[in-house]
Amino acid sequence: MTTSAQRFCIRSPDGRMIVGFDDLNAAGAVALDYGEGAHLVDTNAQAYHPIAQEASNGELVYVQIGGWGAAKFSVEWNLIESIKKGHVAIVHAFLAKGADPNTKDDNGAPAMLWAVARGKADVVELLITHGADVNARDAEGTSALDRALERNKPALVELLQRAGSTP
Repeated sequence: MTTSAQRFCIRSPDGRMIVGFDDLNAAGAVALDYGEGAHLVDTNAQAYHPIAQEASNGELVYVQIGGWGAAKFSVEWNLIESIKKGHVAIVHAFLAKGADPNTKDDNGAPAMLWAVARGKADVVELLITHGADVNARDAEGTSALDRALERNKPALVELLQRAGSTP
C-alpha cells in the first residue's frame, strides 16, 4: 500500500497494515482505535521533533526518536535515515510512501546493509517483505550476509540465508 500523498502513517500493532492521513487528529484517532502497540509516524517531522508516537494505555506516547526535517529530503534518503534510527514503524512509513527498498546511500551502501549493521531483524524482515535484494553489495563489495557474519549476528545470518542470500 502506498501512502505517498499523506503526511501521517499509522501502523497496526501487528505490522500488517499501514495507512496514511493528512490530518493529525484523524491519524491519532485511528492509531488509538488500532490499540496497544499501534504507531503514528509523522513523515514530515521537523528536525529534533518526535517523529513517532505509540499507542500505550489508551493514549499516544512519543517514541524517543527525533525527526530530521524529512520534508527536505527524498523518500529514499528518508528510508536510509529511518533504518539508521532502527525503528520498524518509521521504516515502514517511508516504504509505504514509496521508497525503493533497494535504495543505496550516497556512498553506495544498500538499505539492507544498513538494517543488518543496526542488527534489527524486524527491519531486515520488513525490507525482505518489500522486495529488497538480500544479495545487494556496497561499493566495496560487502553484502548484508558478510556484515551479519562479521558482526556475529547468527539470527540475521539465518534470516538472510532463508531469504536466499549467498556468500
